[in-house]
Amino acid sequence: MPSLRLAFLVIAASSIAALPSLAAAESSSYVYCSNGIACFMQPCPSGNALDLATGKIIKGVALNTTELPPLNRSAPDLSDKLYAGKLVVRGSIQHRGETSEPPMLVVTDIERASKTGERKRCAAR
Repeated sequence: MPSLRLAFLVIAASSIAALPSLAAAESSSYVYCSNGIACFMQPCPSGNALDLATGKIIKGVALNTTELPPLNRSAPDLSDKLYAGKLVVRGSIQHRGETSEPPMLVVTDIERASKTGERKRCAAR
């Protein structure tokens, strides 16, 4: 009987430990585009993110591409395409640090080229 309790406790502890990583792993499709703000230091709220699942525009978003696979991250025109809203990316909006810091779009994959309507909607101010 004690071994059954121990097994139950181990399973429960493992499940609880996995919950934060599962929440962080939830992602959606976004179009990221520049909002015209020029920054000199990171994190910089220099973009908007259009959540394609909800249609909501999140304004003043910083961009983090460090989670992209190396091959995607090293594309020579990646930054230009992102800031112009030409890509649909998979990622998640994360709120880190101080409340004064901008939310961050953490990009994990590039899905496809964006449509003209998606780009225009993202850039709408």
